[in-house]
Amino acid sequence: MSARIETAGETLAGFLADEGADAPLFILPGNKVFTYGELSRNSAQVAAVLHSYGIGRGDTIAVYLGNQPEWMVAAFAAWRIGAAVLALNPRLGEKEVSDLIGRTGAKALFLAPGYRNGDLAKTIRKVSAKSSSTIKLVVSCDDESAEGLVSGADAISIAALPECEPAGLLAHPEDPCLYIATSGTTSLPKIVSHRQDRVVRHSRNVSQAMGLDADSRVLLAVPLCGGFGFSIAMMAIASGIPLVMLDAFDPVEVSGVINEAGVTHALGTNDMLDSLLKVVSGERPFPGLRMYGHANFTPGLTELPEIAERHGVHMRAMYGLSESLALVAMRAADDPLEVRAEAGGTLTTPGARLRIADPISGEELAEGQSGEIQILSPNVMTGYLNDPERTAGAFTEDGYLRTGDMGVRGPNDTFTLLTRINDVLRIGGYLVAPEEIEVVISADPDVDSCQVVAVTLPQGPRPVAFVVPATGRTPDTAALIEKCRDQLAVYKVPVHIFIIDEVPMVDGPNGLKVKKSALRDMAEKQLVTEGE
Repeated sequence: MSARIETAGETLAGFLADEGADAPLFILPGNKVFTYGELSRNSAQVAAVLHSYGIGRGDTIAVYLGNQPEWMVAAFAAWRIGAAVLALNPRLGEKEVSDLIGRTGAKALFLAPGYRNGDLAKTIRKVSAKSSSTIKLVVSCDDESAEGLVSGADAISIAALPECEPAGLLAHPEDPCLYIATSGTTSLPKIVSHRQDRVVRHSRNVSQAMGLDADSRVLLAVPLCGGFGFSIAMMAIASGIPLVMLDAFDPVEVSGVINEAGVTHALGTNDMLDSLLKVVSGERPFPGLRMYGHANFTPGLTELPEIAERHGVHMRAMYGLSESLALVAMRAADDPLEVRAEAGGTLTTPGARLRIADPISGEELAEGQSGEIQILSPNVMTGYLNDPERTAGAFTEDGYLRTGDMGVRGPNDTFTLLTRINDVLRIGGYLVAPEEIEVVISADPDVDSCQVVAVTLPQGPRPVAFVVPATGRTPDTAALIEKCRDQLAVYKVPVHIFIIDEVPMVDGPNGLKVKKSALRDMAEKQLVTEGE
């Protein structure tokens, strides 16, 4: 494998030291402010405690928290001494938490025992009762005690830390700093590993590409534990600007916070913006909002960009994945609306390279052709933790990251995301993006949203569509099939269109995603039932 693009790096603790001590970092509900100085001081104190327990370079701490300042306090404490953070989604259950703590060998656990009526504490008790643990220290990050949550581990409160000698800056730029679990083809998730200098560089690159300045304020209403929320937070820290942070997304609360807190840059999923615009009134409900950076997680919102534009909300699509962190690409602020609406854009890292390759032959494809999005960048993951085989498979021989996403190359090194390669329909010897079919069906006024999957029939793989009716409408499935026959190649025409009440979704750290596997199962069972 050829050498990947690399530049001289720095540590995350040094990166934080540049910020002004009294500058607001987190603006919390009730207009509470947590400063950069508090993050620096508190993380240094926590680092000293961790170091006193023998935790340091090469070790892991688990952070099992919602969106609260202590998430970053724990993280910067770990990074100061060269340890890595295992980002645990608060929605994870006993089996998942036990597996991830076990595979990373986490030595400390930060959690809020009272969070969500004590759900996280209950989960940790079950984990501790059923398996031996590497955890030697449990740190409570709220008013509840962590005593007894993990058998044999000490329990302390982050609000009353024991006195310890300062740990100093013990980290190296190449130290692992972040482990994020991501779904794979096996029963166990892959654990993506990022290192300190790459996260520093990525955060600064994103801040510059976003166009943040001293007057900017960024909204964070997606989970910090996911690549999207983490990248948003680190982008703000790279700029030394305030982050308006909420633990959960409520459209009424968020719509008020955007104006009250002077948010200039909001980032989230497209359905979040759709919800926001439904609870506000007036032609320009968010006069101070310069842009909404969105990920297209929810299908069917084809009219949203035009609606947003009419209300003065400047949408700007983003792209990323756990292996590259979020915001690895974004649309230019001055692109036309129809371009800014589509996920993709230009890589945010100067000098990074993009190519679209045939997913089978690996041949690089020309502008206008669709294939796998591949990225050569100094900021991507170092690999999957303790999994050299899958790590090798994630990169090409010349060092490009295989994203697993299907895209089409545009002009001037831009690209547009189409779909996950695993979701691509392989029909009649052709690769077909389901969006090609969905856009035709979704254009019908009787259809609210559409999803297309492939099922294997005796004659081979064939597309099947699912539609959610528009309010008060009943789609004519036969007419929709005829419309597809008129506009698409014959092998792209669905063999059947099913009407459903809602699209099955799965909730992850970055938001809701369509559960394609459930749709395929539904299609196969229904076709058998109907004798097709």
